[in-house]
Amino acid sequence: MINLLCGDNVTLMRQLYDSKTKVDLVYGDCIYTNTDIGWTLNALYLLKPNGILIVQTDYHTAAQYKMFLDKYLFFVNWVIYKQEWGGVPKDRFPQKHDDILIYCRGEWKWHGDRIQIPKVTAGTKLDKKGTGLKTPCSVFDDLGNFSTLSKERVKNKNGKCIQWQKPLKLINRLLLPFTDEGDTILDPFMGTNTTGLWCKQNNRNFVGIENDPEIFKIAERRIE
Repeated sequence: MINLLCGDNVTLMRQLYDSKTKVDLVYGDCIYTNTDIGWTLNALYLLKPNGILIVQTDYHTAAQYKMFLDKYLFFVNWVIYKQEWGGVPKDRFPQKHDDILIYCRGEWKWHGDRIQIPKVTAGTKLDKKGTGLKTPCSVFDDLGNFSTLSKERVKNKNGKCIQWQKPLKLINRLLLPFTDEGDTILDPFMGTNTTGLWCKQNNRNFVGIENDPEIFKIAERRIE
């Protein structure tokens, strides 16, 4: 099931609540400079008892989200998604990462074996399990850069990259260990529909919300 909705995410999440919709995971890659974090409360009402809430932001609002969500949910992880491309300021350290906060309403499921990566010690005595693999740590510095030149980038009618798009490999890293086939995932900031595409490829149900009509049409075409 793929359900794409165009409009204000708070209004539409309330409508989903009224229709008794429940989801296993909410992934919110929000606009980082927007300090209105109240959307998370509406998302919280849609979570199943053991549902996961993931908020992707940066230094603008990471602290506010942490303080707010600590009141309502169980903290699971604070993940750093590292990127190295882009400009460098002359008077401070460059900000080259996103902050990803992961919370749960109850006891969550975890399948870390699904996202394992090669160990540096593979094939040596230090690789005690002999698999040559490990679960990645909470600093994602192994996914590489998602530059504007990537073939995965989605562009608008003027040929410019859609802002804030995230790569499929990041969505896979975040969603695969916390969900199973048949689960329902909500993305209230759908954008170019990367989350929906991942759900379609991995047999998950998806509800996506996008406020911009032009980007919504792009999201529809991409999933088709």
